[in-house]
Amino acid sequence: MPLMRIPYTAPLPAATIIPNTANTTAGAIAALQTFLSAPSPTSLLPSPVPQNGKTVLLTGAGISVASGLADYRGRNGTYMVNKTYRPIYFHEFCASHEARKRYWARSFLGWTNLNRARPNGAHEAVGRLGEMGLVGSVITQNVDSFHPTAHPSLRTLELHGYLRNTVCLSCRREHSRATFQSRLAALNPAWSDFLDSMLASGALTTEHPAERRRRGLKTNPDGDVDIPGLEYGSFRYPACPSCLADPPLDAQGKKRP
Repeated sequence: MPLMRIPYTAPLPAATIIPNTANTTAGAIAALQTFLSAPSPTSLLPSPVPQNGKTVLLTGAGISVASGLADYRGRNGTYMVNKTYRPIYFHEFCASHEARKRYWARSFLGWTNLNRARPNGAHEAVGRLGEMGLVGSVITQNVDSFHPTAHPSLRTLELHGYLRNTVCLSCRREHSRATFQSRLAALNPAWSDFLDSMLASGALTTEHPAERRRRGLKTNPDGDVDIPGLEYGSFRYPACPSCLADPPLDAQGKKRP
């Protein structure tokens, strides 16, 4: 049996703040400034090495909230949105045509908010720290690609991948998610009209969980929108254009039809 994710919803213990003077905005800024500008400890290195450029930033959902994307957690750090949500796992996506139809139908509805969101001041500030030589690279848990967009010259590792492109499971070539969205709309005119009506009503203009529930929607991470009672069986998704133009080889080394 595949493992199932069980969201942790109990209150988390209070965070340990080091140094304790960083418990205010001014104190946190001062502590960060000291940390970024301090030389490396001489006790750990054979000779003093400047700290500049050696710092790695790890960012998560919180940095993108100001861009209009939900962080899916409350103030206590616990999972607050649709606690019974069960995502489609990778092996299910690969094995089931019906699972892929459900995934792309819900992603088709949820893509709009991410597509129109843009990096915010925090992403720009990270880029500025890179230009100053205080930060050498970024590791992000986010899939919105705001970091590489805001500071393309600062090395960024997108730990969980990204949503800006789709990847073919057969040929492994990437294609623009925005272009894929247009192809989904062309293949599913009724769904496209439904999406337009949802956008016109304002149902998809908010990421606030309570507001979405009031409008009959459930939202989940990574642009997944669940509308109760909606059937996904009629949804169509396109074939990979690269595979259509240049079919991959089968196990016998022949072009697939």
